[in-house]
Amino acid sequence: MSERPLPDGSPRWVADPGIPWRILLTATVPALAPDGALDASLEALARDQGWVTPPPLVVAGDPAGLRRRLATAQPAQVVIGRAGGDLVVSAHHSAVDGLGLLRVVEALGAGPVTSSARGVGDRAPDAGTARTIARRLREAALAPPAGLRLEPAVDSHAGGDVMVEQTLPGSFRTADLVHAATRAVVAREPARHVAIAIGATRDPLPDDPVIRDRSALLRLRDVERLDRAGIEQALRTAPLQTPPTPGAGGPGAALLGRAATTGMRLLSSRLGSTLLVSHLGEVSAPRVRGLAFHPVTAGGTGLSLGAVGHGGRTVVTLRARAAQWNDDGLEQLLEAVISLL
Repeated sequence: MSERPLPDGSPRWVADPGIPWRILLTATVPALAPDGALDASLEALARDQGWVTPPPLVVAGDPAGLRRRLATAQPAQVVIGRAGGDLVVSAHHSAVDGLGLLRVVEALGAGPVTSSARGVGDRAPDAGTARTIARRLREAALAPPAGLRLEPAVDSHAGGDVMVEQTLPGSFRTADLVHAATRAVVAREPARHVAIAIGATRDPLPDDPVIRDRSALLRLRDVERLDRAGIEQALRTAPLQTPPTPGAGGPGAALLGRAATTGMRLLSSRLGSTLLVSHLGEVSAPRVRGLAFHPVTAGGTGLSLGAVGHGGRTVVTLRARAAQWNDDGLEQLLEAVISLL
């Protein structure tokens, strides 16, 4: 992990420079506005938010191909595309979080859009920046999180991400997803130190009209030892994870930044978590027929599971790096998760 600038070149943000750090939301909208109106709405939103002027709407015939295209590095905080009645919104995670994507979709004419997701409120962080960096580097060196790879290995030179999804009837809590995903991981490859990162939000209903990254991160270790009730309890009590931000302000910041960046680079394949899980909650969107959320592919394994409930159904997605996974392998893993749900 190392520092990289925001899309507009302003304050720096911690990220693996090899990852575009873009999150995606696909909204199926039967009465989607014309292309020109979508462009005008996004340009107006960008002006209001102080974002870089977005590029024109990308039009494609295939939603899956459109998502792969918009998941690559982009110069603007938010870019959009359409494939028939599917609107795909791609945002850099340093500027917009998952619930922020819902606000973007609403601003593009698909509103009103609300979510039942609850914030973590004033839950305290687990440690300061220096202690967080030291602990994560020690963990990576001595007891790295369980990894999960496709066997046989796929083309290591492949670029971009692979994304798959399935729709299930009913609603599921984050603990359900974490439990099923952990069991699927261990069934595929017996593992120790399964680490699950959970994307949450600090403030689900902000009065501030500015769209920004209000996300928070919880992290559970050795999840293979926990049953469903244990995971639920851990989610209620886990402290917030302090971002390991090399170069943050304070005495010795420059030295800390150099040491952390070097250590993170050397141990990059052993950092992060086995899987990231992010649930946008139960979403109410009367003008929207379907939603699918794809979180970032960060961390050592680069696997992320996204979920969003809407209209009595839940869409569950998996996203992974194409250099490590192909469609078939990722579909098999998702099938295992679905069967356990």
